[in-house]
Amino acid sequence: MIISANNRSISRRIIALCSSILNYSTKTNDKSKLPSYTSEPTSHLIKKFNNRGEYERAFELFDMLIKQNNVSVISLLTILDTCVRSNHIERGRQIETLINQSIKWKDDIRLQTSLIKMYMKYQMIDQAERIFERIRQLPECDVVVYNAMLKGYLQNHIAERCFQCVDKMRPKILPDNVTYILLLNACTILRDEKHGKAIHDELSSSLNIQHVHLQNALIDFYGKINQINIAEKMFNEMNLRETSTYNTLMKAYLVNNMPLKVLELFEQMKQSDLNTIGPLSFKPDLITFMAICDACEKLGILNSPDSSYEQYSWKRIFSRISTTVK
Repeated sequence: MIISANNRSISRRIIALCSSILNYSTKTNDKSKLPSYTSEPTSHLIKKFNNRGEYERAFELFDMLIKQNNVSVISLLTILDTCVRSNHIERGRQIETLINQSIKWKDDIRLQTSLIKMYMKYQMIDQAERIFERIRQLPECDVVVYNAMLKGYLQNHIAERCFQCVDKMRPKILPDNVTYILLLNACTILRDEKHGKAIHDELSSSLNIQHVHLQNALIDFYGKINQINIAEKMFNEMNLRETSTYNTLMKAYLVNNMPLKVLELFEQMKQSDLNTIGPLSFKPDLITFMAICDACEKLGILNSPDSSYEQYSWKRIFSRISTTVK
């Protein structure tokens, strides 16, 4: 049979189409055969799956890396994040075993710190402390490890252990701003005036005291131990304020049953150019308006017939939220 040039062209197109369909069918029906990626791009894909909540696909990609013997520290860190997000503690335990079987990974500070965070998240304090006690002896151990422990203790409502942890750190590692903030949070929770003031004294001798979040933590601490005069003094002496700074002092006023002070502070906030104060621009946020609502409720003026309080009606406050908060 003689095939014309036109028919040969059609035949080639049909064959190519069939081949394409066959390849697609093979790929979709064989789920065990995932595309072959190098470790770094696959780590990025795992991260994307985490952000989308597609955790099973993230685990499948990681299993592929294991089969290809192409696991890296980055991929391990990313899949540990998958375990935390997906509440898949058994996979987390398996990955810990994988890490500890490797000479190059078992003493990696980043990996071990991630394991500490994972176990703290699952309220498995003993496992986190077991890892911590081993790696704190390593020369590579740094302040990030200790901060992970402090944060874990606070998350698990055992703030009193924070001070014991820092006592272990101080002989060889200096605290950083995050350490001090976490310790001040512990003091605030425990209403521990002695430790809190000792931290304040320690900070006063360094430039770290100018850190806005540290000052916020100190304002919160003094507000919670009912020393509002010191909280106000710190606020007034700050070189830089953020929205969170105003919110912290407002909450301190509420704790000390001073609702009128909240409204006065909000008026002060409005009189400033809220977009240009300091290098960090800020505006009132939802926390600000919730504090105002709490203050108004305490004062009984949310729906007051007195026209002098009209701006603090529910309708007026929440109309401002829609135009101010983004």
